[in-house]
Amino acid sequence: MSYQEKKSEQGNFAVNEMQGNNEITLEQANPTTKSIIAKLGYPYQIFSTTASYQDVMNAYNRALLQGQEEGFTPVLVSSDDVLEEYFGILEEDGYILEDILKKELKSGEELLKEYFEGYIEDTDNMEEFIGVFDGEPIVIEGYTAFRRFSSEKIIETILLKVPTTKPWELVAYVPFGGWNDCPNVEDMMAICKYWFEKYGAVPVTITHDVMEMHISTPIAEEDALQVAKEHFAFTPDRVSQCTRTGTLAEVAACIAASDIWYFWWD
Repeated sequence: MSYQEKKSEQGNFAVNEMQGNNEITLEQANPTTKSIIAKLGYPYQIFSTTASYQDVMNAYNRALLQGQEEGFTPVLVSSDDVLEEYFGILEEDGYILEDILKKELKSGEELLKEYFEGYIEDTDNMEEFIGVFDGEPIVIEGYTAFRRFSSEKIIETILLKVPTTKPWELVAYVPFGGWNDCPNVEDMMAICKYWFEKYGAVPVTITHDVMEMHISTPIAEEDALQVAKEHFAFTPDRVSQCTRTGTLAEVAACIAASDIWYFWWD
């Protein structure tokens, strides 16, 4: 079954469940949102730019509980024209979701070790790169992927009810990556599976260059540096462009203080 056929099949079940004044119909949505929904075909809710962050998260949390009973996993996808364009490229390239899901996944843990070794190959001073961070850690207190930069206002946002009970498969059902340092879909799925099984990490938001995950319990301080190495291996920009000190120790401090994981690829 092709990607196009798969999404059309799922589209038969697409509904817009109106639960609040800040939700809009498909007819009211912008063209990018309409195209994303048409290409993916999963049940959805759409939140307008007048919705609050809490409106969106309340709906997500309701869907999370509903999904446990009905057999789906929710994910938040902003109205992202680059992501929408990427879905079109996948269709042209013959992306077949069913085939991706049948593939035997590599070990996510081993993949991260390989990525890490490759990225530090030219590092002159590993001790300096690991660093020591004794400042106040940044606590990630909310999701940013569907919020406008430096603003509490949201981007038009889609809550998708993806027909899988395996959270690591979300990156195949809502595919992105495979460019620059961003892992391809298969590797990303393997890594997400490893993190889900080891830490209970679940993808919550996806854009063309951001993924945010939730874990039920923050990582213990003594384990945070190892997890920081894995985050760096997954996306080097997490250290090079998302820290003040450019050290793994700063990322580790954030990880130990937060139940949200943030990944961004430049």
